[in-house]
Amino acid sequence: MSYELSSVLFSASLFLGTLLALVIGRQVGVRRIREDAEGARAGVGTVEGAVFGLMGLLIAFTFWGAAARFDARRQLIVEETNAIGTAGLRLDRLVSRWAVARGRVDCT
Repeated sequence: MSYELSSVLFSASLFLGTLLALVIGRQVGVRRIREDAEGARAGVGTVEGAVFGLMGLLIAFTFWGAAARFDARRQLIVEETNAIGTAGLRLDRLVSRWAVARGRVDCT
């Protein structure tokens, strides 16, 4: 089986599994609310807190990764700038040595 076909089948199965879990969860929730309306909503605050905590962690790790990439990019720019400056200095020295060797510049 090719990679493209297997990835499409995997994605489709995840989508259908998510839809199935959504339908089953809705049916269970409606049944629980019908049986005991007060008890069905008892643990919602805890679940909401856990979900918001996980979302906060996800956002924090996203910003941490972006900051790490930015710092790496800044370091590469500094290294490239230093390399360009060093190459310029070496070129100046090479040109001056060439001019002295050819007798075009007086060293005194």
